[in-house]
Amino acid sequence: MRIGLVFILALITALGFAQDADEARIDYVNLGATLLSDGYIQRAKTVLEKANVAKPDFDFKRYYTLKGVLHHEMGYPTISNIFFDESIRRGQDNQSIYLYIARNHWQNQEYGEVIEALDNAGEAALKIDQMYVIKAESYKQLGDLETAWSVLDAGIARFPDYPRFYSQKFYYLLELGYYQHAQQYAEQYLSKQDYSAKDYLGIAFALRESGQYAAAAVLMEEAVIKHPGDDKLLEMLGQIYIDQEEYLMAALVMDWASIRFPKFSYKAATLYLKAGDPIRSLQLNRRIGNQAQKFQQRLGIDLALEDYESLVAKAEALKRYDLLADDNIVYALGYAYFRIGDFDSAKNYLKQVQDVQLFAKASQLFKEIEKCQNEPLECS
Repeated sequence: MRIGLVFILALITALGFAQDADEARIDYVNLGATLLSDGYIQRAKTVLEKANVAKPDFDFKRYYTLKGVLHHEMGYPTISNIFFDESIRRGQDNQSIYLYIARNHWQNQEYGEVIEALDNAGEAALKIDQMYVIKAESYKQLGDLETAWSVLDAGIARFPDYPRFYSQKFYYLLELGYYQHAQQYAEQYLSKQDYSAKDYLGIAFALRESGQYAAAAVLMEEAVIKHPGDDKLLEMLGQIYIDQEEYLMAALVMDWASIRFPKFSYKAATLYLKAGDPIRSLQLNRRIGNQAQKFQQRLGIDLALEDYESLVAKAEALKRYDLLADDNIVYALGYAYFRIGDFDSAKNYLKQVQDVQLFAKASQLFKEIEKCQNEPLECS
């Protein structure tokens, strides 16, 4: 047993010497830097943790810089900046470090610190178009729109083809309510080729607000072609036609949209009904998945089609879906029963109406019912 223990201790000692030799042979800081630059974040973290910080000539400046970059990439902005601050204290004077620091502050919504870091970055910040964007937005968040505007002007002077500057100015003008002026930047922005569905929506909103519906419609037609998977664009295009009371055009847009996005079936059916096409409205109504919503809309279609028998046949379903709390539906049922000659059922529903305007209509209908009951030949 004694010999075995001595052997194990000797083996552990030998392994310790081997590990020390490996550590002396491997530069974990250099290896971590390589892994980090190649995108192997977790491996870089593991390797940097093995670095022997007790070495007399250990490069703390580089080590803390790498740890700052590592935690930035891992999504820990506060910790990242602690390491960057320490690297600067240790002599790090590369201006690019301040770009990381600015991004970390941006992530934490520390806008004053973003501006300070970008100022410290000097020429390094001036070489990157996106840095103008976050600096301008930081000033804007701090309530200094004038300086924000000047920063964007400086960005445009240096990077005239970068579309984000124009879009940012555009959104600032929208917030201020300068819709006409915003269009100038919209045109410049859209002349570039890098713009999103959100940008299209913003510009269409500005055109709507200034009453330029035709231009807004043309823009949104282009938008839905370029971004066919964005439901908000289709909805905006339909809304632009609704703004002009062009309900059939709006219905056609929503009808087409409902093929890909079934949630638009209800709106499409409503618009067809408003446009005077109850048959197409009925076809769209059949696509609606929400049964309560479906039945509620179907009442309007039945009224438009003068299909009163179908309407009263839905009475039990309307109770089941708790839709009879709506005075409009109660009145519609009362009216339908009146039209098919079931006056007792009609009066039963009409007397439940509480809404002031509908109550006035119900009172008039009561008079018609009384007339029909007393003088059937004169009942129209």
